[in-house]
This record gives sequence, C-alpha cells and structure tokens, in this order.
Amino acid sequence: MRKFITKRLLQSVVILFFVSFIIYGIMRCMPTSYVETQARQLATQPGAKPYEEWVAQLNQSYGLDTGVVQGYCKWLSKAVRLDFGDSWAWNVPVLTKFGRVIWYSFILGLLSLILELVIAIPLGIISAKKQYSKTDYAATIFALLGISIPTFFLATILKWLFSVKLGWFDLFGVVGRMHEQLSPMGQMLDIAKHYVLPVFTLTAVSMGTMMRYVRTNMLEVMNSDFIRTARAKGVSEKRVVGHHAFRNTLIPIITLLGSSLPGLFSGALITETIFQIPGIGYTAYQSMVQGDIPFTMFYMVFLAVLTLLGTIIADILYAVVDPRVRVH
Repeated sequence: MRKFITKRLLQSVVILFFVSFIIYGIMRCMPTSYVETQARQLATQPGAKPYEEWVAQLNQSYGLDTGVVQGYCKWLSKAVRLDFGDSWAWNVPVLTKFGRVIWYSFILGLLSLILELVIAIPLGIISAKKQYSKTDYAATIFALLGISIPTFFLATILKWLFSVKLGWFDLFGVVGRMHEQLSPMGQMLDIAKHYVLPVFTLTAVSMGTMMRYVRTNMLEVMNSDFIRTARAKGVSEKRVVGHHAFRNTLIPIITLLGSSLPGLFSGALITETIFQIPGIGYTAYQSMVQGDIPFTMFYMVFLAVLTLLGTIIADILYAVVDPRVRVH
C-alpha cells in the first residue's frame, strides 16, 4: 500500500505540472485584462502617461512582459513556496483572500453532501428493492428531474418562490441586515436561514446521480449468485439487502464519493454567484471577470489538486471497504 501511495503521488505531481502549465497558458490568453483596465484608468488622470506606456509598465510589474514558458517558470518557483502573489482584484495576498472565503464554500458543500448521502442512498436502495413499482418510478422521475434541471434555473425558481413571493428567505447573502443586533444564537440561526435555499439547490441537482448510481449497482448485486444462495439458506431479506448487497455496492459508491470530495472546498460557482455567497466559487467568478490572473490561476490549480487527491483517496478506500481488493 505504501508503495502504491508513493507511486500515485509521484504521478500526481507530474500530472499537476502539465495541468498547471496549460492553465497558466490559458490565463495569459484571457480576453479580459486587468492590466489594460488599470492602464485606461491611470491614463485618464490629469497629466498621466499615455495608455501604451502604462500597459508596458504594468506588464513589467506583473511579469507579463516575458513569454509563457518564462512566466510559468517564474510563477512555479514562487508557487512551490506557497507564494501565489497578490490578488489584483482584491489587493491582498491570494492565500489571505482564500482563507477568508473558503469556509463559506466548505459549509455549503458539507451540508449538501451530507443531505445527498442521507437522502440518495436510502432512496436508491428502496428503489432497487421495489423495482418497477410505483415507488421506483416516482424515485426515478425525481432523480431525473434533479439531473436535468440546470442549477441556475432551479436556484432562480426557488428565489422567486420563497424569497419574492413568500418572503421566507432573503434574496442573497449569508447574513441579514439586523445580524449584528442579534444574540449569538440568533446570529447562528440567521446564517443557517440564509443557507437553506443554496443547500437545497445543490442537494437537489446532485442527489439524482447518486440515487441512480446506488439503484443500478444494488440491482446488479441483488441478481448475483451469492445473493440467491443467501436467500436459499433462509437469511432474512433485511440482512440480505443491508449486509450482503449494500456492502458490495460500497465500492462503486466510493468512486463517486472520491470525485465529490473536491466539491467540499472547490465551491459552487453558479449557486454561490446566484445567491451571492462570498465563497471561493463566487470570489473566483469575480476574479475571472476582472482578469485577476493570480487568484484565478491559484483557484484552477487548487481544483486540480483536489481532483487528484479525490482520486487517490478513492483508490485507497477500495482496499479498506473490501479486503479482497489488493493494490500492488
């Protein structure tokens, strides 16, 4: 296992190197340029230098006057020391801004993932046990609706219904106007209230995939020979489904969970933007719009790291869940 982990980590480092280089090249080709915007603002001031001179000066200051390869090597030499520079849009170090916004996204992602598992897994098991029944059809329709409806559409409908029409929730943000005047418990409830619609949105659009995944794998396992043998021996249906069938369904579920782990920290860009939650997704969106290369570069590389870690964790958990799996 140790040899496998070491090998996968080394492979991940190589993959991350090429991925980060591609991302850096794309960042240098962004159509929205912070440098050009700043140069225009500075050139309009009384007695200022011409626009072209400001562009050249700012490009030199931000290291954009060199080629892509030279610029990437300069970025990489700082990144390995966890120095990602200062955010152009937020005027603070990238890691400082990241530390301020990541926990909003983590709470949103964690709550959504917990609800997804609590609802989707039992629903998938029930749907598999009652295949082709009304319960199965209802669960399937519910899952397909969640998969098919775009996130922005569902979020907009929820805001229109529960915020505009019913007035139960605020339209955006994580705190209300009177947040500071509330007691500590009131402040917690205020924040929780603002998370209801975003969490429901993420859960609704993601649980369909998990539910269908569980149902499909449960049906495959329940039609296996060892399940028929267990039933022939008189094992109760509850133990057959809960112990034998579901245990063998855990491995493919872990595959899906491994790919879901990055979502705890990567943020939900569309959901956070619509509800204006100041998480990492919303911050990254604003940085991209303003051409903030340092923060956008960090965010994209951060997503790549999370994805690689999620894959490695899923592979390791295979052997933990099923001792028959041996990694060499």
